[in-house]
Amino acid sequence: MGEGLFEKVEWAWSQDSGGYDELIQKQLGRRRDVDHWQGELRSVLGPDCQEVLDVGCGPGFFSVLLLRLGYTVQSLDGAEGMVERARKNIAATGFEPRISLGDAVKLDRYQPGSLDAIVSRDVVWTLYDPERAFRRWRELLREEGKVVIYDGNYRYDHSSLKYRLGKGISTIVKFCTEGRKALTRQHHTNGNGFEELPMIQYQRPERDFELLQKAGYSRVKVTPDRFRNSPLHLDFWKYGYQGTRFRIIAYR
Repeated sequence: MGEGLFEKVEWAWSQDSGGYDELIQKQLGRRRDVDHWQGELRSVLGPDCQEVLDVGCGPGFFSVLLLRLGYTVQSLDGAEGMVERARKNIAATGFEPRISLGDAVKLDRYQPGSLDAIVSRDVVWTLYDPERAFRRWRELLREEGKVVIYDGNYRYDHSSLKYRLGKGISTIVKFCTEGRKALTRQHHTNGNGFEELPMIQYQRPERDFELLQKAGYSRVKVTPDRFRNSPLHLDFWKYGYQGTRFRIIAYR
């Protein structure tokens, strides 16, 4: 499943990179989003954290915020289109991009014990081998290092009435706020490998907790992502139907 699935999935993300770049530009322009995520990242990483890897960085939303907070940031994504846009977005902030194209499961360019933290947003559900990824991420952490995951129970049950109603509301909200119908994304198109991804076969975050413990993390703490799950947040009405969001902090 590994290499072939990785190539199909990352091709689709690369094709969708322009749309996701537009999305994070809007988020970076919204003070509420920036204040939340900078406060959140500062809180979970703490003052002693220095070297951070933004894995599956997409167009660079977390990377930009982490750099603004003063962390030393490396960024990685498996999609060429995402890497290109993240490089431009990071450079536009006045920072030198430290970004590479690579596999978030293997991370073969990094040395064991070289990172204080690995952060990701909506990445783990896209991994072709999350169990292997969690083991590798742990190897790269220093003694007091941590993995911070923001993700969701995506694509687990598309047949439910709740999902269908949520998707219908999402279409209306997007049309009213953006003045057009949402574009079809490649990662929502059949045949691009997403239906083969292992994490969409399980209830989450229970599956994440199980795999992180199996990978040897000393502590695993799971909490709801209240910001993204809140009906007071516009993006909830646009994307909340896709799955309940959560946060995981796992310590080496």
